[in-house]
Amino acid sequence: MAREDIFELQTKRLRLRPLRLEDRPAVQRIGGHPSVAPMLASTCTPWPKAAVQAWITARRYRGRPGFCAAIVRPERGVIGVAGLGPNAERAPCNCAYFIDPRHWGLGYASEAMGAFLEYFMRKFDLSVIEADHFDDNPASGAVLRKLGFQELGKGMGKSQARLEPAPVTLYRLRLDDLKAVL
Repeated sequence: MAREDIFELQTKRLRLRPLRLEDRPAVQRIGGHPSVAPMLASTCTPWPKAAVQAWITARRYRGRPGFCAAIVRPERGVIGVAGLGPNAERAPCNCAYFIDPRHWGLGYASEAMGAFLEYFMRKFDLSVIEADHFDDNPASGAVLRKLGFQELGKGMGKSQARLEPAPVTLYRLRLDDLKAVL
């Protein structure tokens, strides 16, 4: 598209587009859910309205890594979020996502992240992406492996919704290894 602040990706069942402030109620409900927030670094439960608005604003699409996209199921509205973190100094970008628990186990995370990563890895010329998941969230690891991520090892992660750091599994994906799941 002509404008750098606009994108729209379509899969068989989903649409991915820039996250908007009007998505706040759905993002707040999903990201602040007691089963979701502890699996994410920067959300909490409950997740206050002002904090969610600031979170969305900070993750606005600006035509470069460091943004989030709304995962939209046309008949249901926003069902999740996909994100691509900025490059740290000489480090690969990282990705993350969350899906409404009412839609877990239906393949939406794999479908959304497959399209998201395929498009943005090519757009930004990223040959490698990293990701991680808390070890008490094995379903997220299954999604990553389904997409072609390879396990790198173990580490510790922090979440605003957890009292203490917790074990995480670290992954890396090379563009050549990205598996189409659409």
